[in-house]
Amino acid sequence: MINIKKCISVFTLFSVAFVAFYFLLKVTKDDHIDELLYEQQKYLEISYKQGLDRFNVIASNVYMSLQNDKEFIKILSSAKEKKLKQVHTALYEHLKNEFSKLQQFGVMGLQIVLPNNISIARMHKPDKYGDNLSKMRYSLQYVNENKVHISGFEEGRSSHAFREVYPLYNMGKYIGAVEIFFSSTILQDYTMRASSIHTHFIVNKNVFKTTAWKSKIAEPYMQSIEHKDFLFSMNDHIKHTRLDISKKTIIAPLRTQIDDGIRSSESFSLYKKMDTTVKVIAFMPVKRRKDSKTVAYIVSYTQSDKIFKILKDFNIQIMVLSVLLILFYLGFCKFLSKKHQMEIELQYDGLTNVYNRKHFMSMVEKEFVVLKSSDVNFSLVMVDIDFFKKVNDSYGHQCGDTILVELTTILKDSVRSLDKVARYGGEEFIIFLQTDENNAFEIVEKIRKKIELYEFSEKKLRVTASFGIAGYKNDISFESIIRRADKALYKSKESGRNQTQIL
Repeated sequence: MINIKKCISVFTLFSVAFVAFYFLLKVTKDDHIDELLYEQQKYLEISYKQGLDRFNVIASNVYMSLQNDKEFIKILSSAKEKKLKQVHTALYEHLKNEFSKLQQFGVMGLQIVLPNNISIARMHKPDKYGDNLSKMRYSLQYVNENKVHISGFEEGRSSHAFREVYPLYNMGKYIGAVEIFFSSTILQDYTMRASSIHTHFIVNKNVFKTTAWKSKIAEPYMQSIEHKDFLFSMNDHIKHTRLDISKKTIIAPLRTQIDDGIRSSESFSLYKKMDTTVKVIAFMPVKRRKDSKTVAYIVSYTQSDKIFKILKDFNIQIMVLSVLLILFYLGFCKFLSKKHQMEIELQYDGLTNVYNRKHFMSMVEKEFVVLKSSDVNFSLVMVDIDFFKKVNDSYGHQCGDTILVELTTILKDSVRSLDKVARYGGEEFIIFLQTDENNAFEIVEKIRKKIELYEFSEKKLRVTASFGIAGYKNDISFESIIRRADKALYKSKESGRNQTQIL
């Protein structure tokens, strides 16, 4: 009859083990996915920084060119003596050809500002000048006040840009500032060419000073699919049909996580499993130069076959774990249903307290099958005490037993816990080592020398032992390894004893 209580106990035990393994697998899976998601964030961050570095190099060259342009400096310095319109016209005529060239390098706009924050020339808007930007543009006001270079992301009345602002001098006298700025579209152009990943730029509509963006005057915007408070530029490299698909298949299922991530104002990335792959969406915050507040994000969409495989493997592992639980439970219940239980055979030798021969053979034969299939190296060692009969004849069997016990202690202390030592019979022992025959030889030689130098029993007797080693060599059965180890032992004895041979 089946012992119901034991079956329930075992089922409970297996269930607990299943839950433990499940969470272990889940933690491992989540850790691997988090690493890949973080990798995507860093990849996006590196691309972004490379883009900003490119902007800085271009802007720095423009600034140096203007600072060294004597005619430009002369025109700007005359702003106090001449009418604003005259200076504006002269600056525009002087710079228009150069600005046309700069646009080919991605420069979105170039603006010259007087020390009092009055815009004297906007090369990107030839007809607009003369307005005071003190309350509108933090970066220009900061450079005019502190006379140092400043860079960063800053929004305007109706558009945003990555801006580089430099102080201008004429013979040591401060005469104004130049602003060189780049659009997020140019940054995305560079990212797509450099890293071949799709990105688009979203900006918080609440940061604009007015609602002019709604009329799409300076730069056309539309509602972002990622968040209700964000817009993205219509100039971005994205198809509207793709937006609609992404909104339904990726954004909608991740809406809560995206809202939480944007609320944190930090970098984050998420994934959505599709039918045949996984889509990863990464958000990298863009902080405003004025107050380091996150006012925009660069968003990337990529495909991750690695995450897809991790999720697939996890599902397979859980299925296998479930099947194993059921099989173990059924097998145990079947075992309990047998009326007559076999008595557990004694596992240890009564004298030496190591495995006996029968248990050792049963245990290692099973392990042989496992290790054989997993390509783990292992070796078998046969040990025999030299001239042990003479010891018994000369000093008695009690002394012989003491020698056997002390020698066993040497053997056990000289191997690892995963190795196995057994008494094979009489004065003969067998050792199972999970290593190849060369390492086994080094281990055995140390053991042999310990035995040779050891003083056994109270009589301080010296004995030696002979060793035979056989490493696994695609043997069909465990018995074939034993035969080779036994032949190696025989060879050691034939060659004079107290030595180690490999066969």
